[in-house]
Order: sequence, then structure tokens, then C-alpha cells
Amino acid sequence: MTLVRNRNRMLRDFLRGWSSQDLEELEVVVVRAGGYEDPTEATVDGPTPTVRHVTLPTGLDSEAIAYSHARNAGAAAARGDRLVFCDADTMPAPGCARRLHDALGDHDALITGDVRYLPPDVDLSRPVESLVALARPNPGRPTPPAAPGEVDLTWRHELVWGLCMGLRTTTFRDLGGFDESFCGYAGEDTDLATAVRSSGRPAGAVGGAVVLHQHHDSFEPPLHQLRATVANAQRYRDKWGAWPMEGWLTRFASAGLVEWRNDVVEVLRDPTPDEVEAHRCRVAAPFR
Repeated sequence: MTLVRNRNRMLRDFLRGWSSQDLEELEVVVVRAGGYEDPTEATVDGPTPTVRHVTLPTGLDSEAIAYSHARNAGAAAARGDRLVFCDADTMPAPGCARRLHDALGDHDALITGDVRYLPPDVDLSRPVESLVALARPNPGRPTPPAAPGEVDLTWRHELVWGLCMGLRTTTFRDLGGFDESFCGYAGEDTDLATAVRSSGRPAGAVGGAVVLHQHHDSFEPPLHQLRATVANAQRYRDKWGAWPMEGWLTRFASAGLVEWRNDVVEVLRDPTPDEVEAHRCRVAAPFR
């Protein structure tokens, strides 16, 4: 399941990656969360898995993406007994779907694949297999198992991100899905991961389930999403008694944008356009 808003170019490569899988039961659900691009126009040549489209009643000009709502809508439309959420700026390598599928068959857990980041300006039309050699892991994350299909269930739950996270459909429903009180950007995936941990289920990574992240600019910290990030951090604190995204909150506070006390974080002012632009990163962390 993926959600998309004006990312048809990336969505085509996303679908191309899922078309290279060897899992007959595979279904891809694409949720349109606003935007002017029609994701049904993002097609690929050759055989593809079943692709189902869901459209949220979101204004085309809206800047906000209802991440929790969109992911829940995609999960509700899915017909399989195992769910994997992947961002539209990713591409799975061959064998990824089979290994994630088998891991969820063996383990009632929250899982992620072996996420690797592609460099800038790479030719994505190359065979997906050749792209794997160019990709690098995130330096801030543990190393997944090397053996294809091996599952390491010793990961901290908060290290399983919405970029790639999977769990059984029954587990997702038992937990109530994504909490839709998390509005907009950030924190909804950490909240679900914490709910999984609270239920006593483990989290981990699947060896050989390689997921490639397509390169694009990012903002570190995400000043362009300041208010949504702060609101969701407060929601998480109120719910679980701990702070998520502490690194981001620390940098917001250092810049004089928020006041962060023991149990409350408040926005003092919005960043200027120049401040936002100053935090744009054109090269992903693995390549610096």
C-alpha cells in the first residue's frame, strides 16, 4: 500500500519494482491523497500485479497530506492477509515481496525490509538489480540480516518507519490501524510501532528484502512541516508519556521556533521562507 500526491514519476518506478516480484498473490493499493496528478496515469510496460486505486476526498490544492487517514483507507481496500506500507518514492528489488510475505507468515511482528538509498541523478530506467549495487544504507540504522529471508526480531520498534513497514492484516485491525488524530506529517508510524510494542509483539528486519529509496531533496529538520510535526509530537507525548522526534524538536527549539518544556511543546513562530530553504538537503545522508 502506498499513498501518493503529485509523484507520478516516482510512482511509475515504484510500480516497476513491484512488477518484478515473484509473488502471485501480490496486490498494490495506491491511495491518491490530493494533488493535481492522476496516479491512474502512472503505468508501466509489461505484466504488472493487480493495482487498485483509492481516492481520498482531499482538495487538489491542499498542502496537507492526511497520512494516517490515507494509509487506513489503503489498508481497508486491501484484500490480502499481510500488509506492507511503502512510500511512493521507493522501489523494491526482486525477491522483496516474497521475503516480506514469508516473514509475516512466520512471525506476528512489525517488520521492515533492507532499506537502501540511491544516489542523486541515477538512471532509474536501469534494471532494478543493477541499482542495488549503487544504493547505500542509512548510517543511523542497524544493519539488517545478510542472509536472504532471515528475520532479526531484536530491533527497536521506533526504527521501523512508514517508508517500509509490514504486519499481518489481523494485527493491524486489532491495533485499530493508524491513529487518525495524528494529522499530517510525522509521528503516525512511530505511534503504530509503539502500539505494536505495547501489544507484546516484536519488531525487526528481513534480510534480502531490499527496498530502494529514490533520491530527492529533503529538509533537515523539516521546517516546512513545523506545525504538523509539533502537533503530532505533542499528541504522542500525551498518549504515551514520552517524546518522539527529539532530535527535530531540539533543533526547532535551538532556532527559536518552539518552546519545549517537560510535557508541552508550543510553536513560537513560523520559519521564514529563507530559513526553510537553508535547511534543504540536496544530498542524502548516506552520500555525504
